[in-house]
Amino acid sequence: MTEKNSRLAPFTVSQEAVSENAVLLSWPEKICPKQHQHIIACRDAIHRQLAGLIIDSVASYNTLMVYYHFQLTDSQPLINRLRQIIEQSRENELAKGNNTVLEIPVYYGEQAGWDLSSVAEQTGLPPDEVIALHQASSYRAYALGFTPGFCYLGSLPPQLQLPRRSNPRANVPKGAVAIAGLQTAVYPNASPGGWHILGQTPLAMYSITTQEFHPLLTPGQLVRFKAINAKTFKEMSGELVREGQ
Repeated sequence: MTEKNSRLAPFTVSQEAVSENAVLLSWPEKICPKQHQHIIACRDAIHRQLAGLIIDSVASYNTLMVYYHFQLTDSQPLINRLRQIIEQSRENELAKGNNTVLEIPVYYGEQAGWDLSSVAEQTGLPPDEVIALHQASSYRAYALGFTPGFCYLGSLPPQLQLPRRSNPRANVPKGAVAIAGLQTAVYPNASPGGWHILGQTPLAMYSITTQEFHPLLTPGQLVRFKAINAKTFKEMSGELVREGQ
């Protein structure tokens, strides 16, 4: 995908029944904050206006999957209702949304930032400048995926945009803050991964109650990263994982 920030003409949205209880809404394939704001506005309006019909929805960069109770409606009447909601949520009617920025603390020290020196070398920037650039932007949460609680955030400053590692790691630590392409993210659990690790956060990316999974980040949120030192990292119950452990 490429990133587009220009003012949008009326949004082009297709609707397709993909199963007996799901409709896929698709926008143009691109990373665009304004378009994604429209997706989130449609998601929220659908849940408000069709609460009795909707089971769940999943928002991504340019799609919204809507799951519904097929016992209560057929796909075509639902699609007709969805078209009306999409039309009502055009750009000039978008809700401003939640502008609160969630701050994620990051320890960028060499022991935590496994790829910090490599990223500095590849970008031609001093490590301190890499850290400063990573903190300088507010990132939009676009989609959850890959593993529970993993949220794709965009977009990185152009100076930090690198392809994924040529040799993915078999084990990336829980809390690793990493970058790849236009995106940055936090690994919610230890897992394989091919992104460049700049640091680690002590913040949990999700919580689990007896009946529900609660991700810290959900599509539509704004996020910033803030550097902390090793002492603060430990005081926040962070468990530093060094490469090779």
